Amino acid sequence: MVIQIEALFFPHCRVNGKVFARLVDTPCEGWDDLHAWISSWDVPDVWPVGPPTSLSRHTCPADKWRSRGGWYAHAHVPENDHVDPGSWPAFVSRPPGPPPGEPRFEPFPGVSFFRAGHKSPVIAEMHGRLVAEDCDRYTSGTDIDVWGPGDVRSYTAWQRKPGLEGGSADGVPGRFSWERLAVPDV
Repeated sequence: MVIQIEALFFPHCRVNGKVFARLVDTPCEGWDDLHAWISSWDVPDVWPVGPPTSLSRHTCPADKWRSRGGWYAHAHVPENDHVDPGSWPAFVSRPPGPPPGEPRFEPFPGVSFFRAGHKSPVIAEMHGRLVAEDCDRYTSGTDIDVWGPGDVRSYTAWQRKPGLEGGSADGVPGRFSWERLAVPDV
């Protein structure tokens, strides 16, 4: 999987009367939220060929590009002739867990958790969230803490809500859809 983030920046651009020489000199508004979202996809905070430090080519070897996860600048991508972005903001170090006083949510328990007949209070909380999100495809109100066909149908409806399709909307929770559902901590 490849997630491409485009930071549109030109050296010495002027914004509201202020000139910025490098991307990292700008306010980088939204970077913390963007970084958190990318991290939710388990992209490691590493630059396999080093972070971009100038507007020059530094092509990554193709075998590393195909085998190492992490962050790559346009200047690193094989078969690419771009030299941007020239710099990139530092990764934000976040303490584990939500800040005190913030709502707590169940972490993604992994795909193997969702197997026929598995009983858990986490499944009951998920059931409640799916109903609250208008994704109720259940035919019964009993055994709401047991994973079954109604959960698969309802979760498929949830996965389709943000636009997931095909194998990404198979009724089995994945990290992305689970975190968006925000199942309360049990």
